[in-house]
Amino acid sequence: MTDSPADTARHGLTATIAGKAKEVVGAVIGNDSLAAEGQLQQAEAAAARDASTKQAVAQAETREAAEELTAETRSAQAQREAAAAAAGARESAALDRAEREATEAEIAAEQQRATESARIEAEKSAELQRAEHDRQQALSDAARTEAKAEAEAEAERQRAEAAEEAARRARAEADRISKD
Repeated sequence: MTDSPADTARHGLTATIAGKAKEVVGAVIGNDSLAAEGQLQQAEAAAARDASTKQAVAQAETREAAEELTAETRSAQAQREAAAAAAGARESAALDRAEREATEAEIAAEQQRATESARIEAEKSAELQRAEHDRQQALSDAARTEAKAEAEAEAERQRAEAAEEAARRARAEADRISKD
């Protein structure tokens, strides 16, 4: 049926009035069949009213369910969007954290390289200082050895001169003795 609720109500009222009229007329004239038809028409009108009421309630419940479904759908969509936003925020936070950790790792590696470089430079400097100390020690030792060698050479030269002088005196004495 495509009748409007007002049309349905008018039709039901008309059927009820007609049924009542038939019932009264049938009772007045003693026509039981007409009275029964009037009662039947009234019962049909009451059943139609009841069905119309039930249909209106069903339509209202259908509209209400549709509205609830729409609201639930919107709520679910909002929850999905919120979850997606939260997931995006978590992903962004995770990326930020990973980037920060990578930067910190790079800084730590650079600090470790700098520390290692400084340690190597310190070791080189210490090695150079030891080498310079050893060189100075070797020069000092060489100077002492050279001074000792020069002193020994001077002593040998003096001994040689003394020996030459002794030999010269001995030759002179030998010459003197041989001349005498």
